[in-house]
Amino acid sequence: MYACVCFCITEEEIHDEISAGARTEEELGERCGAGTSCGTCVERLGCLIEEARSRPAVEQKLAACPAVCEVAARANTAIAA
Repeated sequence: MYACVCFCITEEEIHDEISAGARTEEELGERCGAGTSCGTCVERLGCLIEEARSRPAVEQKLAACPAVCEVAARANTAIAA
């Protein structure tokens, strides 16, 4: 799903930027342009940032992994338990 329609930026791309260190809507705008045109998505960007803050750090790091490795698989099992 698109998070920013003006620049065709998906929620997945926003999650990637947050995982890479973006902590505010302004930082997301600087990194990928989201929220810098019409501004309609700024509230959604804030929600995505807040959602990421509420997830455990291990889960955030696993979400950023490009492929499931043995360590990630074990951690996913531990989180689910």
